[in-house]
Amino acid sequence: MTDYDDTQRLVRSGARVLHIASFEWERVRGWCIALARDLGVPLYAWSFSSGLLSIDEEGNTRVEHEAMEDPIEAMLELRSAEQGGVMVLEDIHPYLEQHHQVTRWVREMCRIGSDPPRVLVLSTPQPGLPGELHKEVPSIDLPLPGIDDLAVVAEQVAERQGVRYEGDEALLEAARGLTVMEARLAFGQAAHERGRLDASAVTLVVREKERVIRQSQVLEYYEPNARMSDVGGLENLKTWLDRRGRAFGPGAREFGLDAPKGVLLLGVQGCGKSLVAKAIAAAWQFPLLRFDMGKVFGGIVGQSEGNIRAALQVAQALAPCVLWIDEIEKGLAGMGSSDQTDGGTTARVVGTFLTWMQEKNDPVFVVATANRIEMLPPELLRKGRFDEIFFVDLPTRDVRKEIVSIHLRKKGRDPSEFDLDALANQSLGYSGAELEEAVREGLFEAFAEGRGLCTEHIAKALEETFPLSRTMREQIDQLRRWAKVRARLASPEAPEPLEADGGEAAVPRLRQESRNPFIPGGRG
Repeated sequence: MTDYDDTQRLVRSGARVLHIASFEWERVRGWCIALARDLGVPLYAWSFSSGLLSIDEEGNTRVEHEAMEDPIEAMLELRSAEQGGVMVLEDIHPYLEQHHQVTRWVREMCRIGSDPPRVLVLSTPQPGLPGELHKEVPSIDLPLPGIDDLAVVAEQVAERQGVRYEGDEALLEAARGLTVMEARLAFGQAAHERGRLDASAVTLVVREKERVIRQSQVLEYYEPNARMSDVGGLENLKTWLDRRGRAFGPGAREFGLDAPKGVLLLGVQGCGKSLVAKAIAAAWQFPLLRFDMGKVFGGIVGQSEGNIRAALQVAQALAPCVLWIDEIEKGLAGMGSSDQTDGGTTARVVGTFLTWMQEKNDPVFVVATANRIEMLPPELLRKGRFDEIFFVDLPTRDVRKEIVSIHLRKKGRDPSEFDLDALANQSLGYSGAELEEAVREGLFEAFAEGRGLCTEHIAKALEETFPLSRTMREQIDQLRRWAKVRARLASPEAPEPLEADGGEAAVPRLRQESRNPFIPGGRG
């Protein structure tokens, strides 16, 4: 059953007013044309700029009342139409938010008779209706265009610009996740630059898609530039991912496997969690979307809920894909007190996301990373949201050797020319990011001296680095205790105990950690 079939079923079940949320006015009109045709009644469209129009089955319009600027007048016109009809009120959301009279008349239209059929369609670019209409008006989110719709757009662009269109499937796949208007612009640019629409235009369409997705300010389209071989250690996680990746292959559904949901990576900062997300997308050859939950929240009523739905809709349209949510705990902060602080917006946004995680059937693999477990709501950690929760710890001695080797090879050096054992012994408690920075700093030092990079340069950089594990030793120990019983370990090796810090004087304190010298009865 298609989404249009659901719309038709609602009308035949007695719905007199429908709400369709979409930026794509052409497709909304297309649905309304089909609905009017199936009901055997005329179609009308109203907007503030055009007044009242009548629309035939081909989509041609005729002005009925150009000066009609009041949506209430349009509703009265439908109410009195002897033949019945379908009327779409385009961009009606400002009137619903600011004019109680309009909302009242919409409720009145919910109660008109069914003979002849009269259907009012509220068209808005974003989801969300005033609370007074929630119980009487069903809302429908128009899905993003599929391959067939995009093929129609490509044919129109090719005909308009007089270029050849070969119906290339890769070209249409590249445009998935775009609206009709965005796809038309992307195809138009490709046709202008290439002089044809075929496989050679795929990179141009992808470039435009990156711009469009970035413009949403909630999602970013990443070109996966990391390989799983760039990730040091984490063998348990790599094995698990290899098996999960096969579930996206041929025969998996027939075998009875569900599409994998995703993985939650908890652990110490700088230990490769984000790198793993990029490597997964590259290994599986999936598009990579970075989802910034902090940017979901907007100041306009209903904007936050609309942003989360739009982001998830794009991810589903691009499926199969990897949806990467970095430091997810920051986006979920404040959920518990949401009803007192933001009218429940955070709770609703998080609830929408968690429900989507639980119910989604599309092959969207979610990779979420987190550094602070205490900020994660229990609802996120229960089974059914993610396939598995892995704990990513500080690298052990052998893994540190592997990480240094990886970064030396990236810089065009032969790891066998360096004393990796000495560097690994010196770097107990260092994260992968700190080891990478030591190699970079060693290169700067060697270049300044006019010499080739050697072990001593990296060793000096390590010596001058104060690793995060020393200032956050208590937090890391707490993380390890939590993960021991609540998560799977990403590495098979047992974690190495951290060095004693040598007393309080050895640990530099942040400004907010400094003792207060004005405590009565003794010095701070």
